[in-house]
Amino acid sequence: MNVSTNATSTVPPLPSGYLAVRYTRLVLYPVIFAIGVVGNSIVSALILKKSKNSTANGYFILNLAISDLMALLLYLPFDLAYLENHYEWPFGAFMCKFINCLNKFSVMVSGLTLVAIGVDRYKAIVHSLKKRLSRRDAMIMITVIWLFSAVLQLPYVFALKLDPRGECVIDLSFWKGPYQFEMTYFFGVFTPEFVIPAIALSFCYVRISIHLEQTHKRNSKHGLFQESTMTLRERQNRKTTQVLTGLVTIYTICILPHQICVLMITFQRNYLNSDIMRLAYEFTRLLTITNSCLNPIMYGAISKGFRTDIRNFFRGKHAQTGSFRFLRSTHSRSPETKNLKDIMYNQENSFKL
Repeated sequence: MNVSTNATSTVPPLPSGYLAVRYTRLVLYPVIFAIGVVGNSIVSALILKKSKNSTANGYFILNLAISDLMALLLYLPFDLAYLENHYEWPFGAFMCKFINCLNKFSVMVSGLTLVAIGVDRYKAIVHSLKKRLSRRDAMIMITVIWLFSAVLQLPYVFALKLDPRGECVIDLSFWKGPYQFEMTYFFGVFTPEFVIPAIALSFCYVRISIHLEQTHKRNSKHGLFQESTMTLRERQNRKTTQVLTGLVTIYTICILPHQICVLMITFQRNYLNSDIMRLAYEFTRLLTITNSCLNPIMYGAISKGFRTDIRNFFRGKHAQTGSFRFLRSTHSRSPETKNLKDIMYNQENSFKL
């Protein structure tokens, strides 16, 4: 999808000499597609098999997997065909609008769903004595996320069109002037896709890390842990901090570069004539879609319970007690009513998906 000041002006594609870009794309797109579809399908199947017992966190993870599957199944193949067809859109005007808006919609839903997951974890750990988010609360939040993300795509539904050369472009004449277009992108795309998730996730995860550290120091001071237990908890705190930092970092690395490229083009359209900027745009666009296949990998990397759930699922043991542990949420009680076993179980499972 390109930016156009009118129906006949198009963004020049990359020179034909950039064969490395094409070969990289032809290799990575299928790999991303395969890993993402398989991984997110497994996550969805795990949750749907136990939908009656899923927590609010489970519904959020399912929503994240569905949004990633939409991007992989509906956007990625069309985008590859578009690029391989020398930037000519062969699928008609309706699909020009639908597919390109779907990409932004999917990224926005993913980012805001991550915020919901962060809020759920924040409430469960920092405010553990208060009422947790229910499944009904989760469904309401997911509905709001989808409606909000869909409404923000409306300007592009009307502005996207096929130019005489067959390119799918954004016609800037839809807006009264460049300033209105720039503000629409900044507040309607960049802010909900990156600014809101980055700030909200960082706040939630920093507060969780601080709370866990303070809890550990308080319990240690009152002699609730033995020395070996304190060492184990210290390692768990470090791992938790690394996991939280990694989640925020991966999302930032995948989403921010493309947002910066688009912002630069939006506010200074002379960059459209730069081959370097075109290369950066192609690479960062690939990076954005890569985010859709990374979430299941993160679950497996950071959650032993998720890996156990996968094994149980394929062995047909999904109905056993103890399976689907990565969906569990911690329901903490007052510290005075806990014994050492309860404390260690809750702390070690606080960040299992």
